[in-house]
Amino acid sequence: MKKLISQAYTLLNEHGFDWSICGGAAIDLYLGRQTRIHKDLDIAVFWEDRNLIIDLMLSSGWRVLQACGGGVVHELNKKQDEKFEKRNLFCFTVNEHRVKLEAIGQDKYRFGLEKVEQQYFTYVEFLFNERNYGNFFLLGETKIKRELKKSILSSSDGVPYLAPEIVLFYKSSYLDGSDADYHNQDFDSALKCFSL
Repeated sequence: MKKLISQAYTLLNEHGFDWSICGGAAIDLYLGRQTRIHKDLDIAVFWEDRNLIIDLMLSSGWRVLQACGGGVVHELNKKQDEKFEKRNLFCFTVNEHRVKLEAIGQDKYRFGLEKVEQQYFTYVEFLFNERNYGNFFLLGETKIKRELKKSILSSSDGVPYLAPEIVLFYKSSYLDGSDADYHNQDFDSALKCFSL
């Protein structure tokens, strides 16, 4: 996991947008150790930087797909100046063989990701968030906010990551899905640390 995060840092750092590791990898960064395998790497970013991210990933040779809902994705080949749906982006390199795409229409696919541990930075999901007046707002929860400086922390290596309480709040919405065991394990690992 350390090598994977280092590769992500090399690509994403110093490109004019703020980012932070989120998901289970953020819990591991907070704890200072890897607690489980991770099948993907999630990166928290902000809506105003969406086109910068699309440009960076495309110019770096990655494929960029926008979530459409229901396991369907739409491929993007350029930044979107027109109004866009507020959806996550899935990006992967040509040598990422865990991604499965089934064509279902023009630039639309049914998306799948093989559930094995990610070894290299060849796949990333960008999860978009909102910020305003020095606060981080939880997606879809305009009344729930946290100061930015308390929302994005930094590892001893300088890698930015989302605070564990925010990660766990997001994960609490997905306790019935296929990744429920991972979410519960992340909660248990963090809880042990908090209760020490």
